[in-house]
Amino acid sequence: MKSKSVFHPHFLLCLICALYIGTPAALWGQLSRFGLPKQDAKPVEIVTAHGVLSVNQVQPGSTFQMAIVMKFAPNWHANANPAGEGLIPTEVALPDHADLVFGEVAYPKADVLEIASLGGKVPVYHDEAVIGFQTTLLDSAPLGQITLPFQLTYQACNDEQCLLPKTIDFNVAIDVVGMDQPIQPINDAIFANLQLGSPPDKPSGTATSESGKFSQALSQGYFWAFLFVFVGGILTSFTPCVYPLIPITVSVFGAGESVGRLRSCLLSVTYVLGIALTYAILGVAVASTGAVFGQIMADPRVMLPVCGILLALGLSMLGVFELRVPYALQNRLNNVGGAGFAGAFAMGTVAGIIAAPCTGPALGAVLSYVATTESVFLGFWLLLTYALGMGLLFIVIGTFSGAIAALPRSGGWMYILENIFGVAIITVALYFLKDAIPPLRALLQNSTGFFVIAGVLVLAGVALGKFSQRFKDLPRLVQLRKAVGVLLAVVGLYMFVGGLTTAESDLVWIADEVQGLETGRRESKPVMLDFYATWCAACNELEHTYSDPAVKSKLSKFVNVKLDFTRNSDEVERLKQKYGIVGLPVVIFFDSEGNQLTDKRLEKFVEPEEFLGLLAGIN
Repeated sequence: MKSKSVFHPHFLLCLICALYIGTPAALWGQLSRFGLPKQDAKPVEIVTAHGVLSVNQVQPGSTFQMAIVMKFAPNWHANANPAGEGLIPTEVALPDHADLVFGEVAYPKADVLEIASLGGKVPVYHDEAVIGFQTTLLDSAPLGQITLPFQLTYQACNDEQCLLPKTIDFNVAIDVVGMDQPIQPINDAIFANLQLGSPPDKPSGTATSESGKFSQALSQGYFWAFLFVFVGGILTSFTPCVYPLIPITVSVFGAGESVGRLRSCLLSVTYVLGIALTYAILGVAVASTGAVFGQIMADPRVMLPVCGILLALGLSMLGVFELRVPYALQNRLNNVGGAGFAGAFAMGTVAGIIAAPCTGPALGAVLSYVATTESVFLGFWLLLTYALGMGLLFIVIGTFSGAIAALPRSGGWMYILENIFGVAIITVALYFLKDAIPPLRALLQNSTGFFVIAGVLVLAGVALGKFSQRFKDLPRLVQLRKAVGVLLAVVGLYMFVGGLTTAESDLVWIADEVQGLETGRRESKPVMLDFYATWCAACNELEHTYSDPAVKSKLSKFVNVKLDFTRNSDEVERLKQKYGIVGLPVVIFFDSEGNQLTDKRLEKFVEPEEFLGLLAGIN
């Protein structure tokens, strides 16, 4: 009888699987020579790509370099850019990001090789290829990390075949830090000989570009940052916002006691230090709380006492009384504007409040720095340096005004000078009261008839005011006549100065931001948002620009929106946060599709010609 077989077919299948799995790859390689199949190997990545930066971290407003590094498996290559005829080039797709502007992409130089699969010599990349471009991070970029999604499209070939085109997706992270953080170069080996294309188009004539310059200066070292803001302060001293301080400075030093040139210069420096200290404290407080720098000028609680001090100083110069500080304060100082250093410093602190609206582009960069980094200590010293630069003009004025006091004081001509100073400084007080008391501002006009009336009042005031004598030296009835004359002269001078700074264009303005933007979208028109305040001298100067016939003609095709920042409110707070406003003036443009044009943002006074250049290309 035959014995029954115990060899089951399933057992044979399991044995074959075990042999297949357990056989080493090297042995399969040998067996393949006899026609047996190879064991599957791990797939090889033909092309890999990743992005690198030229710096370890990036500050808002700065420009840096980026590169895409391609690496190829042995014996593989990709078509270059530009590629051979009929071939698909290697190409990187840059992402769209609201806070970044990319420059021209520079592709590496190709090697021309004989490729059998392509039938001849073609330009290719192999081994490693680096694609470079410059990038600018806008000043409005928030701190934190930005992740950018890139795409790289290529077609890989070897001597035997060409694969289908493929796209690689990869991310590049950018760490955005404050301007107080150190920036270190990295990846030097990659960027040392990298050819780069043209840089990104940067905003021109705007405060954001100033912020970028400040960012770059700070990244190069504190010396350059302080030099940047000091020069910015000097430039601001030649703008209309400082004009009201000139008569105060001349009055303080020109009507003081006779002192030498050196002492007059030292007193002027002390006066400017008072301006700078107040200015710096105000700036840090404003930036730390998110307020608009200069808005303090519309607060009656601040301006009424300041104007009261100016009024008292003016009356003392007219001889109504001698202005003295109590003996307990600084050893019986002379009048507040006298020759004492403490008196000069005290008047400087008052003038520092008046200087608050002077917010040039450089100051906007510093205020943004303080607001975003919360570095109060460094921000304070930067603001102090800015104010010292702005005060350089007053050191010169104060020094040479002191020379007036050194002249012989005999005769009525000196009384005339003191009376002129008194009228001028009272006019300044009235000028600043207009921002806290609206009816005073409503009185002002910019017309020929208004200026004629102002001139008549000034002439009548001079005729009645007996400017060659002081109040205390006159009989009671003559004092009354002099008071009427001084009042007429002050009112006339206020009308003349205030009228010159008041300009009204006949443009149609909308006073609501939401309504203005909706109107622009509905009518397919570009929109201009003009943020202003009555205390902002540069804002008032812009009104003259808007009144230019060529500018007026161009703006008639816009939806023009004027937004009042004179006093704080919930709406003002909302707009400050939305548009990142730290000082005035600010003018923002939108195109007819409702897109904000960040490169057209304006934060300073410009003449009509420059403004027309800014409007060019806005549709």
